[in-house]
Amino acid sequence: MRVLITGASGFVGRHLRAALARHGVETLALARGIEAAGGSPSVLVGPADLTDIGSWNGWPEAIDAVVHLAALNPSRGEAGWGDEAALMRANAEVTAALASRAARETVPRLIFLSTAKVHGASAPGLVTEAGALAPPDAYARSKLSAEARLREAVAGSGTAGLILRPVPVFGAGGRGLVSTLRRLARLPAPLPLKGMGSPRSLVSVESLVAAIEAGLAAPLQAGEAPALLVADEGPLDPAGIVAALRSGLGRRPGVLPLPLGRLAARAAGAGGVLAPFVVDPAEAARRLDWAPRASTATALAEFAAREKPTPKG
Repeated sequence: MRVLITGASGFVGRHLRAALARHGVETLALARGIEAAGGSPSVLVGPADLTDIGSWNGWPEAIDAVVHLAALNPSRGEAGWGDEAALMRANAEVTAALASRAARETVPRLIFLSTAKVHGASAPGLVTEAGALAPPDAYARSKLSAEARLREAVAGSGTAGLILRPVPVFGAGGRGLVSTLRRLARLPAPLPLKGMGSPRSLVSVESLVAAIEAGLAAPLQAGEAPALLVADEGPLDPAGIVAALRSGLGRRPGVLPLPLGRLAARAAGAGGVLAPFVVDPAEAARRLDWAPRASTATALAEFAAREKPTPKG
């Protein structure tokens, strides 16, 4: 199998390329212009602007699948966060151009990494693919638009699309809530987190990569592009995440009640990353013949143990 990957140098991309190489799959990284410096035969110099992929004359032969991971996703407060036009161009328009080219080249399969945030920032019940779509910010709106553009591009073609909507991903090189709590978990002092926030689904990067690999082989219908939610089992609140990370470090949970009491706990969990958001991965498991991790806590502990700082001396 020969797989073309965008975003191959990113967080998920690095893990995916390593996993595919272990399984004997040839990967080609599609890099933008100067990013491809180095002359590696496994890195293709694509157009500087990937919306021009349709006219690019370097498209490789005998590609069995395209995995589209590249995205613009600035953190809150970073330059570009909330820039609707920039996000739509980088995420929706690039996806549309790449999907159109893949369909024109009759690539058998196209996998696109979207986000579970298209279902909202929080939800009172279990989130499934049948749930309402309510993207809460410019990034999520750009991903939902990208999904629609991809479906338009592959409709009636010989290319089978697959849209994966992962919850927040953790692992070596990641960022976000788990990365922040991991730094706190390494501190020697107890943390006043108990009662703050609500359980949220997470997925390890290894589990997400396994879902992508399963998607490369799953039976899919050409011309269609189903969307599947990807998460591990066992949602956790911030206190549970810290306890799991400290378990991996060989330490006690060291989590204390939130000192401001019930009112503060409710306020803290009212929105954003502390609000409830629990995803059901059953449909992805069924369609892809993929097994989510049975315990997010175990996966977090293993991650912390692998990344444990080496003692000085």
